[in-house]
Amino acid sequence: MSFLNPLFLFGLAAASIPILIHLFTRRRPRETRFPSLEFLSEVNRSEIRRLKLRQWLLLLLRTLAVAAIALAMSRPAVKGTLGPARGAATTVVALVDQSGSMGATSAGGTAIGEARRAVEGLLATLGPEDEMLLVPYDQGPHPFSARPIADAGRLRAASQALVATARATDHARALEFAARALAESHALNRELFWISDFQATGFGAGAGGVGAGAWRAPAGPWDRARVYLMPFAAAHRANVGLTDAALEPSESGAALGVSATSYGGPPGDLSVEVRDATDNAELGRGFLPMPEQGDGSTLLPLARLPQQGGVAIIPDDALALDNRRVFAAGHAGAARVLLREDGPPSPLRLALEAGSPASGLEVTTVDATALPARIAEADVVVLDDLARMGPIEEQAVLDFHRAGGGVMVVLGGRADPAFWNGSLLRELGVGAIGPVEQAPAGAVWRLKRAIAGHPALAGFPARPGEPLSTAGFHATRALDMSAAGGGAGRGGASGAGRGGAGARVAGAARSAARVLLEFDRSRPALVEAPHALVFTAALDAQASDFPVSGAFLPLIHQSVKVLARGTAAASLTPGDRYTAPAGTGTWRIDDTSGHEVPSELVAESGATRLRSAPIEQPGLYRVLKNGALRNTFAVNPPAEESDLTPLPEATLIAGFPDGRAQVLRPGADLTRRVREARYGRELWTWFVITALMLLVAETILARWGLGARTGAETPA
Repeated sequence: MSFLNPLFLFGLAAASIPILIHLFTRRRPRETRFPSLEFLSEVNRSEIRRLKLRQWLLLLLRTLAVAAIALAMSRPAVKGTLGPARGAATTVVALVDQSGSMGATSAGGTAIGEARRAVEGLLATLGPEDEMLLVPYDQGPHPFSARPIADAGRLRAASQALVATARATDHARALEFAARALAESHALNRELFWISDFQATGFGAGAGGVGAGAWRAPAGPWDRARVYLMPFAAAHRANVGLTDAALEPSESGAALGVSATSYGGPPGDLSVEVRDATDNAELGRGFLPMPEQGDGSTLLPLARLPQQGGVAIIPDDALALDNRRVFAAGHAGAARVLLREDGPPSPLRLALEAGSPASGLEVTTVDATALPARIAEADVVVLDDLARMGPIEEQAVLDFHRAGGGVMVVLGGRADPAFWNGSLLRELGVGAIGPVEQAPAGAVWRLKRAIAGHPALAGFPARPGEPLSTAGFHATRALDMSAAGGGAGRGGASGAGRGGAGARVAGAARSAARVLLEFDRSRPALVEAPHALVFTAALDAQASDFPVSGAFLPLIHQSVKVLARGTAAASLTPGDRYTAPAGTGTWRIDDTSGHEVPSELVAESGATRLRSAPIEQPGLYRVLKNGALRNTFAVNPPAEESDLTPLPEATLIAGFPDGRAQVLRPGADLTRRVREARYGRELWTWFVITALMLLVAETILARWGLGARTGAETPA
């Protein structure tokens, strides 16, 4: 047994007060002489003994009542469990957020630094029978030990090693892990200390917005545990984060497109500096026009094209993590495009080759015999209005796509429906094409956006239904998407992975085909499938005037780059794996310091791919084949970590059962407050009840026989 308010044990001395009163007020019998004994009744000795016993019982009841009140005020508690469920007196799960946003500056330095000090304070509250499970987390939980431990030295060393990573935040996965750990504990006391900036974006869609009030903690033993929320917010939430940096074609030959998002930052021009990632030489400077809230972008001319890649830098603000954006560049950083077409150079070929290599695309045109030999080196294969393919090149394209390679198919007037419907379109799961349809006389079809927010359509009118340009199409292919099979419905059309220059995340889900552009509701124009885009009209002057419009080149470039990346992201994010098609040879991946990143060659769907271990640090990485530079790719922090807005504390508390969660501010004698709040099976209520029962018994005993004695003493 322990006492949460041990100073009140001095109140036990008050139990001697009834005894002292009894001793000092006890009357000694005096000798009185009577001339005659006839007026004295005979004294009953048994009655005297009864009266003495009653007095001693009253004294005992009063003494015990005072002692019980003193014990109740000292808050006695039974720590630990009894019986078969024996365990530690207290099991503490310390859930510590170490995602990228925890590197933000705070009143005490950085949020992660304050979190380390908070864990130190928690360790000071542990008794010899207590144990702790330290669980740092970002995209997932990373427990320091498999089970709660009582080794304060090891826990202290682990807490001092806590640093902010560059990964995103996933509060739900971490809280689910903590719930399982608490459920497995048999300790009488179970406590969760959740140490975080409670970044709203880490709670999923709707957090911090319209759906934030609906947030609920995952299922767990919250009714049998105490939850302490320890917020460590940034000193200033105003922050600007770089979201993209990519080379773009320009008249001068090299330019960098830079995009950023502002979260309450000062509006106006933000200075941007571009440096070569290899020799740190300055490549250019400029300004990025930024609103107080929202996105901004600019195109910065560069003095020269960097050999491997570069970095865009903005001034430091609340979060330093997102003030640098690395980009892959040059010959090694370009996406390798293999174009297969028949006849003279087409408008599609001219558009793909425009601005190369500064455009980020390296284009090679092949015929039917060269495609199978060159496809292993490609990131994207473009098939421009082919009537059909031979068996060898058809199989090569199928193997390339099954291994994760991007494929773009343009279906014009030459395409044979019998071949395409029985081959590649069935594999892609986009449906079946029909005959060529001609627009009515005097009318044309225009390309209209069917969805919002796709990276291939960046910079075009944002609302679905708006035309991309004034260009008109006279002919198009009918496409019956209800006949989709094969790959349809199997998960992420554009989410095949993350990475530049053909990099993709292994194991990404696939999704059903969807329409990105349409001529009208019954005529799809650009259809997206896993690792594939299908255009249902010829891209030549006979079918439309689209090739001479201002929208043609950016749409083609952006579509091919999305296929090369495998996702909307221009680079990998920390925690992703780099994967790309790989032939025979010795492969190696080096980080920014020249150290090798673990990687392996794996067979996927009949093709060989290079796959790395999860990559943690942002920077420019190099892929070497037989010692020669084969590729470069960038790793950058996730854009969602730039928003430092926390979920409201009231929403956090409401997400747990009533009365089970409370906010615990850091500092202000944390150790004392935690010890006062921590208890096992408190017994003070039982001592109060006991004191009341003793006082009731004393009252009854004191009044018992009083009426009979009073009646006996009244004269007749």
